[in-house]
Amino acid sequence: MSDTRVLAGSVGRFRTNGRGRNYGMSQSSFVASMLAPPSIAPLRDEVDSLRREKLDLHSQLFEAAQIQRKLSGPREFRHGSLQFASEVFAARFLSGDFTTFLKSGSKVLMAHGDIAGKGVAAGMWFTNLAGLLQRYGRPYSDPARIASEINRHLCYLRPVAPFATAFLARIGCNAGELTYCNAGHFPPILLRADGRTELLEKGGPLLGAIEGAEFELGELILEPGDTLVAYSDGVLECRNAAEEEFGVDRILAALRHAESPSAQATLMRLLATLQDFANGSPLCDDVSLTVIQRDAKCRLAG
Repeated sequence: MSDTRVLAGSVGRFRTNGRGRNYGMSQSSFVASMLAPPSIAPLRDEVDSLRREKLDLHSQLFEAAQIQRKLSGPREFRHGSLQFASEVFAARFLSGDFTTFLKSGSKVLMAHGDIAGKGVAAGMWFTNLAGLLQRYGRPYSDPARIASEINRHLCYLRPVAPFATAFLARIGCNAGELTYCNAGHFPPILLRADGRTELLEKGGPLLGAIEGAEFELGELILEPGDTLVAYSDGVLECRNAAEEEFGVDRILAALRHAESPSAQATLMRLLATLQDFANGSPLCDDVSLTVIQRDAKCRLAG
């Protein structure tokens, strides 16, 4: 007795256990339907849904980046005899680099720094740090005291809070007096009008690393024609196709050749030099620059 069942009215051939049996077109369609792949409609719907979610995420990240830029303060402004210009470029949507300005009377409090990490997490911590600067920072505040308070807060949040570096400066925009505290940040460069350079290193350790850390102040006068440049490690570590790093020497060379009476023009010259050096290579880290420039001719008022 055969173990193969054949439906009535069959034509064609179906072989099981070495024995041939005929089957009809209706059975052929049945077998084909059994072997056909599942419908791709659900898969297509899922892909479309993921695409919409991706576009929505990009839109939200773009909006968050705009908010972050607003919290960072103006890209360019003048106060007294000083010009200020800054720019931040994120390696991954949101930046861990930051630059902020608080103004009151003839004073400006400037903060330029870098939160450890990149992308969304660093960007979220930026809002926390911006709030701390608003809380503890005033244009007349002591930069070392501000660094101490922020350090205490970040240490309290360990191990969740990231480390951060910051260059904090209180600047008198008429006479050019500058009091600063460098909390673990790469030392900004001061290019004097006569070509001399100074590195602003006084301060203390990076923020959030040592509980109860002490911070000291540095003081100087921005003379007419002087230029100060603060930068992040993303500038120094920017690489070209040959894997060479940009480094401090190239910042100095670009700064010396800028010869511009405008802080914004000096900033653009530095960025153009950095872009030419990278020659299309992607950013390895967030990039930020702040330029403060005192007018070459200005009244020496208090």
